[in-house]
Amino acid sequence: MATANVYTTLSNAAVYTDKLSISTTTEVTYQVYAVALGTAAAAGNIFSAPVGIPASTILEVYAGAGNKVTVTGNNFTATELGTASSATAGVYNAAGT
Repeated sequence: MATANVYTTLSNAAVYTDKLSISTTTEVTYQVYAVALGTAAAAGNIFSAPVGIPASTILEVYAGAGNKVTVTGNNFTATELGTASSATAGVYNAAGT
């Protein structure tokens, strides 16, 4: 079994599984940028505005394998959960990136 990636900073960074667990001691926001199928170019935000996560919270969120995630704020940890099962993941992994 592969070890999950754990992040303490995320700024337009590609993630490798469909879900993230974000644990924070301070309020943070997150946004997911959908990657165009077969390319690394951002296609746009999944959410119309960044989503807020209150302080002292653990939240599991959809990210989508291969999409790019930004978490704004301090004192958080984001851990990849599960597998790469989205449609983007197949193309993303096939490209070797």
